[in-house]
Amino acid sequence: MMKKHVFPLLLIGITILIWVIALPKLPAELPVHWNFNGEVDRYESKAGAMLSMVGMMVLIYGLFVVVPRIDPQKANYKYFTKGYGIIVNSVLALMAIVNILTVLAGLGYDIPIGTLGNYVLGAIFIIVGNFMQQVRTNYFIGIRTPWTLCSETVWKKTHRLAGKVFFLGGLLIILAAFLPTDWKPAVTLTVVIITAGLPLAYSYWLYKKEIGKM
Repeated sequence: MMKKHVFPLLLIGITILIWVIALPKLPAELPVHWNFNGEVDRYESKAGAMLSMVGMMVLIYGLFVVVPRIDPQKANYKYFTKGYGIIVNSVLALMAIVNILTVLAGLGYDIPIGTLGNYVLGAIFIIVGNFMQQVRTNYFIGIRTPWTLCSETVWKKTHRLAGKVFFLGGLLIILAAFLPTDWKPAVTLTVVIITAGLPLAYSYWLYKKEIGKM
């Protein structure tokens, strides 16, 4: 049981180590947020940046550990344990990469955040999409609408579609990184909205169709 905690804890430990090594060489303030055009729009002190970014990793890891224990549908987690673990590790790995990119930007390296941001976001959608179909009914992970939660059939069909939509959406988000700067933000945001919204609308349609048969 403890093996599943080794990788995420190692990731967090390595991220902390990188911050500690780099901290004396970093400027007083670090860029910590970029807009869609890759321009810095928020700075934090280097200590504040380290604490907030590493703290976010720890918080997310803690939530992922606690959620299967407090979910009223916790018995279903045993059916997608592998997928759940991969999602947890992938999210933490991507957050570790964001931490490293922030440190590198602070050290003066020219990091194309606008492009890399699309890669990271697209990768998250692809990873989630790959395992979406494995997710069973629960209150924390997946497409949790009133219509999926009240029908096992609606849940399964919605997540079957969502897996494909998220995977395709992730690819489109990555491809959007190669668009002209003026187009990239609008295209990326449009893809995100459609990718997130389509399964929600589909779950409602499925539910109404199922109710109509009764």
